[in-house]
Amino acid sequence: MLGTFGLNIEYVRAERNSLYYLDETGAEVPVLDLVGGWGSLMLGHNHPEIVAHAKKLLDTGWPVHSQFSEHPVADRVGEVLNGIIGREFPGAEPYPVIFANSGAEAVEAAVKHCEFDRALRLKSLFEQIEWNVDVAVKAVGDGSAQLPDDTSLLPGDVPVPTTAEEFGALLGAVATHNVGLVGTSPVFFALERAFHGKLLGSTQFTFNPTFRAAFTSLGLPVTFVPPNDAAALESALAEHRPAALDAEVVDGRVTLVERPFPVIGGLIVEPIQGEGGIHALTPEYAARVREICDAAGCPVIVDEIQTGMGRTGKFFASAHIGLIGDYYLLGKSLGGGIGKTSAMLVRQSRYRPEFELVHSSTFAKDGFTTSVALRTLELLEAEDGAAYDLAAERGERVLGVLRDLAAEYPDVVLDVRGKGLLIGLEFADQSQAPSPVIREKAAAGLLVFLIGSYLQLVHRIRTGPTASVPNMLRIEPSIQITDEEIEQLRTGLTEVCRILRHQDALPLIHPLTGAAAQPRTEIQDFRTEATGAAGAGSAAEPATHKVGLVSYPLTPDALRQLDPSLADLDDAALLAYVQRSELLKDLPATAPVRYTSPQGASVDLTVYPLLVSQHQLRAYRTTGQTFLIGLDLDRRVRAAKADGCETVGIGFGLGTVGDHGGALRVPGVTVTAGSTLAVGATLAALEQPALERFGDLGGLTVAVVGGGGRVGSALGALSAEYVAKIVLVGSGREGSAERLRATEHRIYQDAWTRIAAGGELTGIAAALAAEPLVTKWLADGRAGDEPSAEAIAAHLADSYDENPFVVTADDLSALRNAHAVIAAHSSPVPVLVEKHLAQGAVIADLSFFGTGAESAIVAGRDDLLYLRGGVLSIPEDTILPRGFNGPLNTGELLAGAAEAIVLALSGAGGTPSQGAITQERVHTIIDLARQHGFEAIST
Repeated sequence: MLGTFGLNIEYVRAERNSLYYLDETGAEVPVLDLVGGWGSLMLGHNHPEIVAHAKKLLDTGWPVHSQFSEHPVADRVGEVLNGIIGREFPGAEPYPVIFANSGAEAVEAAVKHCEFDRALRLKSLFEQIEWNVDVAVKAVGDGSAQLPDDTSLLPGDVPVPTTAEEFGALLGAVATHNVGLVGTSPVFFALERAFHGKLLGSTQFTFNPTFRAAFTSLGLPVTFVPPNDAAALESALAEHRPAALDAEVVDGRVTLVERPFPVIGGLIVEPIQGEGGIHALTPEYAARVREICDAAGCPVIVDEIQTGMGRTGKFFASAHIGLIGDYYLLGKSLGGGIGKTSAMLVRQSRYRPEFELVHSSTFAKDGFTTSVALRTLELLEAEDGAAYDLAAERGERVLGVLRDLAAEYPDVVLDVRGKGLLIGLEFADQSQAPSPVIREKAAAGLLVFLIGSYLQLVHRIRTGPTASVPNMLRIEPSIQITDEEIEQLRTGLTEVCRILRHQDALPLIHPLTGAAAQPRTEIQDFRTEATGAAGAGSAAEPATHKVGLVSYPLTPDALRQLDPSLADLDDAALLAYVQRSELLKDLPATAPVRYTSPQGASVDLTVYPLLVSQHQLRAYRTTGQTFLIGLDLDRRVRAAKADGCETVGIGFGLGTVGDHGGALRVPGVTVTAGSTLAVGATLAALEQPALERFGDLGGLTVAVVGGGGRVGSALGALSAEYVAKIVLVGSGREGSAERLRATEHRIYQDAWTRIAAGGELTGIAAALAAEPLVTKWLADGRAGDEPSAEAIAAHLADSYDENPFVVTADDLSALRNAHAVIAAHSSPVPVLVEKHLAQGAVIADLSFFGTGAESAIVAGRDDLLYLRGGVLSIPEDTILPRGFNGPLNTGELLAGAAEAIVLALSGAGGTPSQGAITQERVHTIIDLARQHGFEAIST
C-alpha cells in the first residue's frame, strides 16, 4: 500500500519537525513531519535534552532490567503525574500508576483492572448475602424473626413459607437465582467513532468494524453509544441492572431484598476522538457522564493516550471539559519521542492493590524508559508549563491557516476541527467528483492517501489520515513547529484545494508515474467534464433489467478518455501509474447506459472498471498468476450484484485470463465473457466476405491463431463443419501443444458424430467419411458418441506424411496457405507477420476480444481483407462510457457487453461461461441477439 502512493521511503535522520531521506545522489532531503508519530512527538524528533539524558543513562550503565526491586524513578513519575492531576482537577484524590509498554496495553490494563475490581465486588456481595442469610436462618430458628410474608421478588410462583422446611426451600430458590447471575458476562461501554487500539482486547473498544468485526467473538461484549448524547448513555446503562436477592431481618421479619448485581464493567471515552475524526466531547456531556456513571456504579476510563501530555494546551484534554475519570490512560509522548511506555492511573478509592499480583510485564516500568518519561515531564512542566501555552498558541496558528482555506474553498473543505496541536482538516465528499481518478480514490476511502502522497512527493510535507474518517487529513506537529513550516503547510494545502476545485488529477498522479518533468505546471479546470455517459441516468422509467460489465481502460489513450485531465501524461507515465496501482484496481462504476430492445424490454448497462493494463494481463498469464485477476473479477461481479445486476459481462480479454468467468462462484447472477456470441459474430462476419472472395467455403483452409483456447477451439471446431482444412496455431508456451491436440480431437469427434448420424456432410466430415477406418466403423455400426478422436488421429498419422485435415503448429509459417486467418489469441500486442499470410487472405481479428490488435497488418498489403471479429451493431447510438468501448464506433458493442445484454433481455440464465461452445449454443445466442436488434459486423 505504501508503494501504491509513493510513500515507501526510508528515512535516515530526524530532528525537530523534520524527517530526512537520501535522494539518488545521496543528499539529504528534509520532509516536514506533521504525522508526529501519531501524536508521540509533542517535543519533536530527538529533542536534544531528552537525547542527552538517554545517552547519559546508557553511558553510566543505568539499569534497564531490575524487575522485582524498588523503582524510585517510576515512583517519581507517579508523583509528578499526581501533581498535575491535582492542579488540573482541584480536589482530586491520588491515583496509583501502573506502567505498560504501549497505549493499547494501557487500555487493556485498565479494562483488566475494571474486571478485577468487579470480580472482587461480586465476591464481597455473595459473602454479604451468605452472612445475611445465615443471620436470618438463626433468627427464624430461635424465634426472634418471623418467616417472610412476601415472595414476589422471586421468579415464578413461589408460595409464602409457613414452615422451616418451606423457608429452606425459599432460600434454595434465592440461591438458584443468584447462581444464575454468576454467568452473566460483564458489559463495557464505549463511544461511537472511538479508537482504543488494535490488540485483541483493545480492539473490542474500537468502533470501526474494519478493525473489530473479525475478533468480536474473542473479546468482551462492548456496547457503543453516540458521543455527546447523555440520554443514550443513561438508557444503555439502564438495560444492564440485574439484581441479586438477599434475605435480611427487618422489624422482626425475614424480608427478601434486592442487591445491585455488578455487571457493568466500565465506560471508556476519549475527550477528543482523534482517530474518530477529531471530535470533542462537550463540558455538558462530561458533567452528565460523571453523574450517570456514578449512579450506575460504572467506572469511567479517560483515554488520554493521544490527547494527553499537553497536546491540547492542558496536560489532560479532559481538563478542558472538567471530566474526572476513575482511570486515566497516557502513552505516546510520555516516552519523549524515543521511549516506548504508557501508564494507567487508577483513582485511589477504586484501586485494588492485589492487581499487581495478577498483572505484570517484563518491559514495563523499566529504569530507562521511566527515567526518560520523567525527563519529558520535567521539560513539559518547566517554566510553569510554558510548553502547554506554546501548544495552544501554535495550534491556533495552524487552525487559523486551515480556517482561511475553508473560507476560500468552501466547496473543497468541509470542516476544520481541533484543539491545540491535535487538528483535522475534513475535505468535502468527492465520491461524485467529475474526475474519475479523484472519484475512485474517494469511493475507496483513499483520497487522503492520494493527497498525502502529493503533499509528500511535491511539497515535502508528511501528513496522515485518521483511522475512521476517510476524507480527513490529520495534523499533529510538535510544539516546535515554526511560522515558516506553517506557511509551507498553507502553500501545499492551497494547491490541494485548487486541484480538487478544478478536478485536475494530473498533479496528483504525476508524482506516482516516475516521470522526471511534469508535462504542465498550471492547474487546469476540468469541472465541466461529465462524470459518466448520459442516457439511463435521466430516464423517467427504470429499466427492465440491470446489467454489469467488468472492463478496464484498454490503452493509455482510453485512460486519457476516461479522465481528460491526464491527457498530457505520456504512455509510459500512465502505464507506470497503472502498474503502481496494482493493489487498488477498482475504479468507480460508471453512470448506466440505457439500451431498449425492439421487443420493448430495456437494459441499464453499468461498467465496473478495473485499473489494469494489457501488459499486466499478459504478465498474469506468463507468470501463472491469473488467480489474481480472478479475485478482482469476483470482487467486481459481487459489486454489480449488490447494485441489482442480474447478468454481468466480462470484457476486453479479462475472460481469457479469468477462465472466461467459469471459475467465478457468485450465486444469483449470470456471468458471461461473451465467448459464444463472439464466436458466432466472428463466423457470421467472415462468411459472406469469404464467399465473395473465394466463391465456395468447401475448399478453403482456415487457420486459427490461438486455436488451443476456449474461443479459438470453438472457432476451429465450428469452421471445420464447412471448410476443407483447419490450421491450429498455438503460442508454444507450456501446455500449448496439449491444448491444440484437444481442439484437433474435438474436430475429429464432432466429425465422426455427424458422419454416424447420416445425412448430407460438409467440411472435414465429408472428407473423413471416405477414410478406410471410418468406412469400416460405418459398416460395423459404431455409435456416434463412441470416443473416436484418438483413433482417427492415429489413423491419419499412419496414413499421411502431412495431415490433410487438421494441422497443429506453434510456428506462424503454418499460416502461409490459409485462405482465412482468425486471430483469436489473447496477446495484447500483435502477433501476425505479413510474410506469413497468403495472397488475398481474409483476416478476422478477434484477438483480445475485438480490440483491433492486428489491424496494422493490412497497412502494407492491399490484397488482404481485414475484418473485426466479435463486434456487433445495435440500432441505437448506444456507446459505452468513454474509455471502455475500445476502438469501436457509436452503435457498436463488443461481444462481452452484447452477450450480457442479450442474456438479460432474453431471461436466459445458466452458466454460459462453462462448457464447450457448440454449434447449437452459437445459433441460439445469434438468434437471440438478432431478436433484440444486434447484428454481426463484417468490416
